[in-house]
Amino acid sequence: MRFWRRSIFVRLVLTFLIIMVPLYGIGISMYKWGVTAIKREILNTKAAQMSYYLDKLEQEIQRLKLVQSDTLYNDDINRLANGDPFMDNYERGYYLNKLQQRLSAIKNGSNYIENVTAYIPSIGRTVPAEGSIGDFQSADSLRMTAFDNSTPSQLIYSEQQLVLNAYFPPNYSKKSPQPLYAVQIKLSLPQFKQSLQQFNLNENSGSFLMDARKQLLISDNQVTPTQERIRSLAGTSDSGSGSIRVKGEHYLYIYHPSAYLGLTLVSYIPESTLFAGLGKYEFSFWLLSIAVLLIIILFSLAILRFIRMPLHTLMRGFRRLENGDMEFAIGHRFEDEFGFIYDRFNSMLGRLRSLIDQNYKQTIMVQRAELKQLQTQINPHFLYNSFFILYTMTRRGEYEQLMKFQLQLGEYFQFVTRNASDEVTLEQEVSHARTYCDIQSIRFSNRIRVAFEELPPAYAQEKVPRLILQPILENAFETWPGEFGGERIAAGPVCSGAGRIAD
Repeated sequence: MRFWRRSIFVRLVLTFLIIMVPLYGIGISMYKWGVTAIKREILNTKAAQMSYYLDKLEQEIQRLKLVQSDTLYNDDINRLANGDPFMDNYERGYYLNKLQQRLSAIKNGSNYIENVTAYIPSIGRTVPAEGSIGDFQSADSLRMTAFDNSTPSQLIYSEQQLVLNAYFPPNYSKKSPQPLYAVQIKLSLPQFKQSLQQFNLNENSGSFLMDARKQLLISDNQVTPTQERIRSLAGTSDSGSGSIRVKGEHYLYIYHPSAYLGLTLVSYIPESTLFAGLGKYEFSFWLLSIAVLLIIILFSLAILRFIRMPLHTLMRGFRRLENGDMEFAIGHRFEDEFGFIYDRFNSMLGRLRSLIDQNYKQTIMVQRAELKQLQTQINPHFLYNSFFILYTMTRRGEYEQLMKFQLQLGEYFQFVTRNASDEVTLEQEVSHARTYCDIQSIRFSNRIRVAFEELPPAYAQEKVPRLILQPILENAFETWPGEFGGERIAAGPVCSGAGRIAD
């Protein structure tokens, strides 16, 4: 969690995502809204087209019923049905031809009519609009009496036929033998199928008509499982729409009922075909999505290369500086803000090295000066006493002891004054300390006893500051005023180190 809170790279990427993700979400929402709006407009257009079709069909059926009613109450057919005993063959033939011409005019007045037939059982004739006048058959009796008043249009669908039937008298009851006569309009199913083709502007789309019991009446093509599924889902009282999936294909369907006809018009279309024109927009959308993703990746890489990596390099430089490593420099390939910061860092590092080097050298020089001062400090009493001892030995005639003392005293002062080096080997320092102790032994004669242990060979060549052992030996003595104005030295505590002084 600390890395997430402290990493600028992560925070920049998260900021970019916080900005881009809502924008991308808005783009997706707009795309979905556009698709939904287009689907809604298409369905509304389809519904308006279907409503217009059904309105026109209702008007056409109403017009046909009016024409049928006029023909039913025409004087010519009444004369044929009621005046047969008073007509000769010529007059009967004249009225039959005249009736047939009227029926033919009705048929030619609408594309939805396949044929118009008048049934006149009283004269035993069946008069079609087209074809020859025939004899009245027993099957014609059933056709002329067919009636369905379940819908205002009184359409009859039987034996794969759709007919409008009207007979006289209109108050005919099945208890009566049969109507006096009837006029039947047979509607053209092929024409209905052809008219339904106007809704099928796309591949694999279809339309059909069904009755209130959801029985399929007319279809623009062969019955398919898709039609069967949609027919079971479509309503018969209110208009509506829906979506269904059949064999992996999504279909949109819309239905619109006609209360007057007692029929429901259903139309369906594959969504893939419906939104085929949106393919380029969908391609553009996904292209935009990929572009946004690439922008995010490129932006992250750019931040990683131009911000995070230079910052990481600068952080490594500060860590090395904290650890005391100043023998390095950081570089940047571009002349940007990081290049300026890197140059200032390197300049600061150089000045820091210079200051540290200068301070170090000054400290070393001060320490060396102090050491030189300490090394050159000679106890004047030691010098005075040494001369007094030389005088005493000369007066007493102790020439052999005098020569030894002079040699030791010369070695002592030679080490003190001629060796300009700040450091000597431990072996040389111990030898000087031994000489100093020998001089002190001669000065104090038998009053002190000095014993030196052997220096371990492993430490003989170790470098130590010059005259580091003499102050330790000097502190091993306690001095007080003696004869000749000199010092009298009593044995002090035991000293440890290269040598040992004991009382």
